[in-house]
Amino acid sequence: MTAGLRRSRLAFAVGLAHSLVSLALTACVSPDDSVGGPGSSVTEASGQNAPNGLLRRAAYQHAAPGDVLEVQIDELRPTQGAVGYDQVYYRLARWQPDLGRRAWRDDPIRLLDYLNRTLGSRIDDYCEDTGQGRRRARFGSLSDARAVHLNDASTFACTDAPGTHITALKTVVVGWDGTLYLTDGHHSFSALREVADGGPALKVWVKVDANYHDAVDREAFWQQLIADRRAWLRDGNNQPIAIDRLPTRLGLMGPEPGGMADDPYRSLVYFTRGIGYTNAGLPDFGEFLWADWLRGQVAAGRLKGLDAHHLRHPPPALGDILAFSTFGNDLRPEGSDDSYAALVRNAALLMASLADDDVVLAPWTAADLRRTPLVPGTKMGSIEEARTLLEELPRTDQGDPASGPRHGGKLWFAVNYRTCGAPAPGTCWGW
Repeated sequence: MTAGLRRSRLAFAVGLAHSLVSLALTACVSPDDSVGGPGSSVTEASGQNAPNGLLRRAAYQHAAPGDVLEVQIDELRPTQGAVGYDQVYYRLARWQPDLGRRAWRDDPIRLLDYLNRTLGSRIDDYCEDTGQGRRRARFGSLSDARAVHLNDASTFACTDAPGTHITALKTVVVGWDGTLYLTDGHHSFSALREVADGGPALKVWVKVDANYHDAVDREAFWQQLIADRRAWLRDGNNQPIAIDRLPTRLGLMGPEPGGMADDPYRSLVYFTRGIGYTNAGLPDFGEFLWADWLRGQVAAGRLKGLDAHHLRHPPPALGDILAFSTFGNDLRPEGSDDSYAALVRNAALLMASLADDDVVLAPWTAADLRRTPLVPGTKMGSIEEARTLLEELPRTDQGDPASGPRHGGKLWFAVNYRTCGAPAPGTCWGW
């Protein structure tokens, strides 16, 4: 990227950031609207009137940065307009196995192995996301596995107490009215809200990153939150939205109002993780910054967009969507050119091709967003690791029919779940 183009993108991005702040604040609700926007209500109010006449919540108003809070999922309000549905679908598919999987139905040892890899990952992820480490032990029997229920802590155990691993916790900020706003973990907690034994009342533990209860009113709170880059005010099409158009709850859109929209480019970025970038040390909303950049590459003709690939069934067959794609040691594309994996490959190679000081979205550079440097001609190191991750994306969870279960690829889980819903015998999962 030339220096002139970098300066141009920098100026554009700075201007866009100022526009978003202005748009968000001019759309603030009036004093007689509800605190959290459409459909919200104030509970556990302290009785203390805020300057505009609204009541503040008492429970979390004075929580300090670093505090660990036990909450229900529906006490958390989103600070972004969308999530990548395919990322959520991947988790839901991996977490919800077919308890009578035909491939191993008559082989209890392999069936138990399968349940430990799938159903067991639900417990592993829940323990990790709530700072409790991992599962204390693998399921010892099929009856143990079938008895697990996230809403019943007596049916499973984590290695540590809630909040022990504080760096693994999802983060919140306390709003001017005492409401908890989630700043990290929208995908994880949306999946937990959607899973059958989770839901809005599921207990989770979060860490307080900041407390804005001293803000004089709602407008001042959002102004500071946006200035601190703790909100992503875009919809699923990456268009700016006002703060009162943010979702009112975590989870996907559906019959229940208030859910989060789908940003397919955010899903795309997730699948490039470890191939085009690493998520370790990313700034808040870093993967949305990459999604914004990838949309720009499509607009500039440097990347074929979603419509140029087989992504959704029907009409493309699942085999076309999940066709194998990779690249050689020279980074030249190999395999399918229009599958989901091909889109991931092409996006990741573009991300990896940036120089460290190239601006992705000001002020963040490719180095800030942890792009993966892939050097053509090398057989080992990052290029081999990236290629392995890419090639695993569409693979099934069973290889040779005579072999036992294995870990399926992220795309395989996501696409099948999106197409079929929860796993069940006789569906297009092929069971």
